[in-house]
Amino acid sequence: MGLDIMWVTGLIVIVAIFIVLSAILYSKSIHRDGKKAKYDERQMAVRGRGYMFAFYTAVIVSVIPCFFTDEMKLFFGDLIYFIPLIVGMMVHTFYCVWNDAYIELNLDSKRWMTSISCVGLANLMIGIGNCSKGLLIDGEINSGILNLIVGIFAFIVLIEIRVKNNLNKKKEAEEDEEFEA
Repeated sequence: MGLDIMWVTGLIVIVAIFIVLSAILYSKSIHRDGKKAKYDERQMAVRGRGYMFAFYTAVIVSVIPCFFTDEMKLFFGDLIYFIPLIVGMMVHTFYCVWNDAYIELNLDSKRWMTSISCVGLANLMIGIGNCSKGLLIDGEINSGILNLIVGIFAFIVLIEIRVKNNLNKKKEAEEDEEFEA
């Protein structure tokens, strides 16, 4: 069975785009005022707790397949190994966003959100392309759905950050009104 020329060409194009975008973002730096973005002490502590929660969540989720029947294990296929990692990343990200520790200080959030949007969009496109063959292949979930999950996750993170920023702005406005009164 030979490789499909379109698949190989698409893969080469995606890798080339990724390399070019990475080089551009690295060279332009996504930090404000030319200062290096850093997490402050509070953010570091919150991120540490986030990593702890993510680790324990991933451990618990990785134990769940032990209770699956053999048919269920075959149905999930290779995804059974990636699901705990994805869930752990989601826990860490959500915890850090809601505790204002996800985005570094001095970081240009618009550029950062644009790059996350590109990553999410690329994963969605790859996932949709992979899933065009079907969600099930030989009775097993198509592992290409992983890209779809990562793409959806990226956009959920963007929405979550947007909501958190709006809540922070409302809170600051209320505090300013109380201070002026």
